[in-house]
Amino acid sequence: MSFDPEEIVDYERPDTALRDGIGEEDNAIPLWFNVGFYGLIVVGVIYAAYYTLSGWSAVGEYEVQVAVADARAADVRAALPTQNPFRGDAAAISEGKQVFDTICAACHKVDGSGLVGPSLVDPYWKYGDADSDLYQTVSEGRPLGMPPWGPLLGAEKIWKSLAYIETLPRSDKPGVGAPDFKPETAAAPGG
Repeated sequence: MSFDPEEIVDYERPDTALRDGIGEEDNAIPLWFNVGFYGLIVVGVIYAAYYTLSGWSAVGEYEVQVAVADARAADVRAALPTQNPFRGDAAAISEGKQVFDTICAACHKVDGSGLVGPSLVDPYWKYGDADSDLYQTVSEGRPLGMPPWGPLLGAEKIWKSLAYIETLPRSDKPGVGAPDFKPETAAAPGG
């Protein structure tokens, strides 16, 4: 069964143009549309003038926020101890060994002689061997491999792992990461 709706006949108006059988009405644009359209143009011009003349910008806002964050970070760094508070504490060293074995040994080996990461038992320390330098290295990371562990471990675990690293037997030979390190000497027994 087919349904044939009755067609509504459009009568041609003599004052309209016909194109392809479609008539064009010449109705006025509604007032609400014109008010909204021109109002948006006015608001846009005012906003652009305010934005360019007031001195405010997203870049300026970003710079202010970075300065505030840097000041807070400097305050936090200033509050951190510059000497390892757990040096010589047997319980802390034991906890530091657990952290070292779990996280650090994958790159620095269990004995600290270095694998992917540099040796922790040789005399060469690229970023310094002061307690504050070592803490910064572990906490904030270093380019080309050392990830920042501060957010994951926290200050206490970092200091404890550094206290454990101080107990590792030292070597006077350059290890992995030292400028004059030779891989063939590392593979030799006792090297």
